[in-house]
Amino acid sequence: MVYQTNIAAVLYQAHDLRMEERPVRSPSSGEVLVNIKATGICGSDLHYYLDGTMGPLKLDPRSPMILGHESSGIVVQLGPGVTQLKVGDRVAIEPGRSCQSCKFCADGQYNLCPNMRFLGSLRQGPNDGSLQRYACFPEHLCHKMPETMRFEDGALIEPLSVAVHAVGRTPVKQGSMVAIFGAGPVGLLTAAAAYAQGASQCLVLDINASRLAFAATYLPNIQPVVMPTTTTGDKDVLDWAQVQSETIKKQFSEVDVAFDCTGVETCINIAVFLTRPGGTVMLIGMGKRSTVMPTDIIVTRQVDVLGNFRYANTYPKAIDLVQQGAVPLDGLVTHRFALEDTLQAFELAKKNAEGVIKIQIGDF
Repeated sequence: MVYQTNIAAVLYQAHDLRMEERPVRSPSSGEVLVNIKATGICGSDLHYYLDGTMGPLKLDPRSPMILGHESSGIVVQLGPGVTQLKVGDRVAIEPGRSCQSCKFCADGQYNLCPNMRFLGSLRQGPNDGSLQRYACFPEHLCHKMPETMRFEDGALIEPLSVAVHAVGRTPVKQGSMVAIFGAGPVGLLTAAAAYAQGASQCLVLDINASRLAFAATYLPNIQPVVMPTTTTGDKDVLDWAQVQSETIKKQFSEVDVAFDCTGVETCINIAVFLTRPGGTVMLIGMGKRSTVMPTDIIVTRQVDVLGNFRYANTYPKAIDLVQQGAVPLDGLVTHRFALEDTLQAFELAKKNAEGVIKIQIGDF
C-alpha cells in the first residue's frame, strides 16, 4: 500500500519543535495503523512546548518526542489478531496504554495504572504522540465513530472524556446547580457533561471575556461570571476568596457541585466557599504542587473535595452523548491548521489570544 509522507511534530526541547519525516510502521499483533485526520492542542502539549518539562521530568534532546494525544482518524491497515475493526473504520483514539495487569487495571481504574504509557508524555517514556500522519494503536483503544461524526469532533472525545469522568464521579443529578471555573475546552465540556447528567443551572467563571461570551451561547441557562483578580494588597488569599464568593452569592445561590478546571489557587478557594454545606468540589485542573485551602470550611460545612485524573471507560459514553445531541461540539474548534503548519499552530496557542478556544491540526 502506498502512503503519504508521514510528517510528525517532534519536540527536542523547549521551543524546539521540528517537522520531520518518520517511517510508517506496520501494526503489530492486536494493533491497527491509523491515518490521523485531526489532533487538538492540549494544555499539556503547550506546556511541553514552552518548558520542555512535566513536573520533575525533563525532555532530553537526545530522545525527542512526538507531541499530541487528542486525535481521530481512519483505520488503513490491520495487524494480526484484529477482529473488531476493519479498514476504513473511523475511530477516536484513546491515548493511554495501561499495563492491563495491575490492581488498578483489574478494578477498571486503568487511568491510575502506575505503568501507563500516555501519548505525548514523558512519564514511563518519552512516549511518541499522535501529532503525525500515521501511527499504530492497540485495537481496544480505537473507538468506532459514527459516519456522521466529523474528525474534529472525534478529536474532541478525549477532552470530553475528562469531563464525563469527572462529572460521573460527583453527585450531579436532576436539578443540580453547578459552577465551572475555567471556560476553556475542558471547562465548557464539563458544563455540557453536567447538563447531560441532569444539572439545570450552571455558572461559568473565567477572566477571559471572549470565552465567557461564547459560553453564554454554547449551552442553555449558562450564567457567565467574570472572575475577580487579586491585587498586591490582597495579602490573605482565603479572606479575599471568601469576600469574592459572598459577592457572587448575592447574585446566585450556593452551588451543589463546583468544578475547578484551572488549577489556580484563587479559583479553588472561591469554589470551596461557593459550595453549599454537604456539597462537592471536583478538582480537574493541574496547577501548583501545593495550594492553600480553607480546611475549616471544608470540615465544618462537610464539603467533599475530590480529584480527577484523566478518565477510564468513558470513550463509548462520550461518543454516544455527542451522537445523541446531549453534548454539542459546534464552535469549540475555532482554529484549524494543516499538519505542515503545526509550528504556526503552537505559536498561536502560546499567545492565548482572544477568540481562541480549541486549536486543531490535521488533514481535515
